[in-house]
Amino acid sequence: MTTTAVREDTTITFPFGTKVTGTLIHDAEHSRLVLETDEGPEPLSINLANDGLLPAEGCVFIKDWSDRAGLAESLEQQGLVEIVGRRVVGPFSSTAYEVRVLLD
Repeated sequence: MTTTAVREDTTITFPFGTKVTGTLIHDAEHSRLVLETDEGPEPLSINLANDGLLPAEGCVFIKDWSDRAGLAESLEQQGLVEIVGRRVVGPFSSTAYEVRVLLD
């Protein structure tokens, strides 16, 4: 069974209007979502294992603070993910969204 889904030539619109094009890679086995660009990898997901959180099968966590505020909603509007949950994490009670990746 393949645990990696790839979508070539994908343009991601970040919440502040920046558009970046590359290869979107979902590594389901390691719960990672990355946009591979000519300038290198642009991680889109976050690992919350240190907070005791593991995403459901086919899902990843996306932080919703700092430079990634609004990213999960933007990816959902683009049809790349579906938001399935919300978690409060870290010392500042920040929000992270659990999203189902829709590349398959």
